Amino acid sequence: MRPENSFPFVRELNELRRGRGLDAADLHQRIGPFLREVCDITDADRPAEARRKLVLRLTELCGRLPDDLRLAALAAFGLHEEAAGEFLDRRISWLASVLDRDPRTARRRIDLAFRRLDELLVTPPPERDLHPLAGWYVESMKATLHLDRDPPDLEEERRIVAEVDELDELVLSFSVPAEPGSDPVPDITADALFGGEIVEARQVSVSHAQFVMRLPSPLRLGQRHEYGVRFAPRRTSLRPYYVMTPLRRCERLSVRVRFDRANPPPRVWRLNGVPGRVVDDGVDSGDALSVNRVGEVGFEFHELHQGLSYGLQWSFEPRGD
Repeated sequence: MRPENSFPFVRELNELRRGRGLDAADLHQRIGPFLREVCDITDADRPAEARRKLVLRLTELCGRLPDDLRLAALAAFGLHEEAAGEFLDRRISWLASVLDRDPRTARRRIDLAFRRLDELLVTPPPERDLHPLAGWYVESMKATLHLDRDPPDLEEERRIVAEVDELDELVLSFSVPAEPGSDPVPDITADALFGGEIVEARQVSVSHAQFVMRLPSPLRLGQRHEYGVRFAPRRTSLRPYYVMTPLRRCERLSVRVRFDRANPPPRVWRLNGVPGRVVDDGVDSGDALSVNRVGEVGFEFHELHQGLSYGLQWSFEPRGD
């Protein structure tokens, strides 16, 4: 068992949860030296910038905790949208009601969450890709491509994290490359399944479209939000792959393709962070996957690098000897 003084961040985290938590007006004055160092907060940072760095780092780390501890930490900091702005005792009462426990147990859950956060904070963070796309990042994404439908469609569900206050719109991109020599039908449609509404469609090129999604209400810095969208190209001939090439930070991706179970491809392989040209060339990576008896194949990717492609590719040609 670790002694109390071996948790260097716990005292500083406890200081942050007082009053209105990370919504406190004097937050920048209550950030301790250990947290300032790991969050790269300098004396030159204005209060708003110090808050932004702290909230984003703590939100990211809370996302790595088990569900109950993540909820406890977010409530303690005032980062959970249903507990934001309240004073600590009221946030603890809210947490106790959600956990169906007494307030004393809720406090113990917060203490445990802070110890787990301490362990994460003392570990150097992984290198992050820099990107020019500001406003939000993808904590997790689940994509299901239905090739057993006519026409095919893609359903995406994402959990995002706001990197700014008052985030009220998202720009979503979707590409459907045409086969060489095929009729370039430009139409790509998108329908919101939940978590927002599509208010604008922009056909950037024959193969690429952008859609503006308006959120139900503006997000606060560090707030999570989940939404789902169905994309459908008005094109019957699709290239034999599904990949995501993240232009912004993406921590986790789950891909599932559902084929016509009467005619599945004999070869499916994983693309785990490859250049786009590798995808276009259709070279079998040798990382084979099997289609199950209901016609599905899937895989999960973590800590995606921006600019590289992740997903699945297949061929209806048998493997050569």
